[in-house]
Amino acid sequence: MHRSEQPWILGRYSSGYVVLLLGLFVVVAFLLWVFWKAGPRLERWTANLYALLISTVIVLVAVEWALRVFNPFGADFFHNLPYHMQGMVDDPRLGYRHPELVTYMLGANQVKINAHGLRDEEVPYTASGDEKRILVLGDSVTFGWGLSQGETFSDRVEPLLQQQTGTRWQVINAGVNGYNTEQEATYLRIEGMRYSPDFVLLIYVSNDVDAVLDPNVTTWRRYPSWPPSLPEAINRLKQLSYLLQLTHLFIRMNEMDLARAAATIEGEAASGRENRSMTGHPNWLQSKEALLDIARQSREAGIPFLVGLYSSLDSGFDPAFVADLQDAGIDAIHLQPAWKGIPENVAHVSRIDSHPSALVHESIAEYLVNIFRQRGWLDGS
Repeated sequence: MHRSEQPWILGRYSSGYVVLLLGLFVVVAFLLWVFWKAGPRLERWTANLYALLISTVIVLVAVEWALRVFNPFGADFFHNLPYHMQGMVDDPRLGYRHPELVTYMLGANQVKINAHGLRDEEVPYTASGDEKRILVLGDSVTFGWGLSQGETFSDRVEPLLQQQTGTRWQVINAGVNGYNTEQEATYLRIEGMRYSPDFVLLIYVSNDVDAVLDPNVTTWRRYPSWPPSLPEAINRLKQLSYLLQLTHLFIRMNEMDLARAAATIEGEAASGRENRSMTGHPNWLQSKEALLDIARQSREAGIPFLVGLYSSLDSGFDPAFVADLQDAGIDAIHLQPAWKGIPENVAHVSRIDSHPSALVHESIAEYLVNIFRQRGWLDGS
């Protein structure tokens, strides 16, 4: 009953699936022939082949089990990644959004989503008394991927502001895994402004320039159901295998190291960095227009708007990004100075997962409070 997403053969099967079916047919036919027609010599040869295959499977299963038990390099990232969007609900305007009133574990970390779909404590739309509010837009960095509840920079900024000003502050974490700038602009329009924020902060990550993610065409959204076909079952096993994913990762890392070495030898390292510039990305104009949209919404509401560029420790600065936004009248800063003194081996969630660690989130919080003070956000100037 399987129908491939690439039905090139007989209007139903992909070429890879046909090869798989033919391989299974050949194996079954060979085994039947061995049992019914083969002589003792071939039976011994087949028995040795069985022993080799079974021992290989036992070794692979043992290695997979060991990787899951000892979790080297933070390998459980491969288990969490395919599942992290299974709880998302479809939204006609945003593509997808968080569900409401759920608490779950993402690996070893607790995630709590409130009644408005925010990873935050309950926040009413209307502020109380002289409370000041900062609405934080962003993706998985803002959401706090790899961190438990209360460890994100949004959670840490709030008490710092209250201690230094004596005023009640509400820092609203509106980060959603996988969101890009267009979704963030739409969220601000249909939901974010309902909180009547006094300030808007957007944490921009290098992949925010990419097109809107459609989770319905990925395996993430299909994982809660039973695999509908053999190829889907094989694909899920590949995605969830620590051994296979680690092998692919090491191969990619080796290829990247070779490419960087070749670029250095040929004197092309600088041009390679330029090619990674966000402002040179094909979708940069759409992303910039979404940033301008957020700036317009904030300006019409009389709200200061700040963009903070988050880049991983090894990706370097993109000075053209900040310059381009400042030329467009948008206040923008680099966040990288926030964790300048933090060793790289403790700056990420794990050696595999490059999301910022709780230590980096803490440093970002302190850095942002100083930025807010410089811009007069704390005293209302």
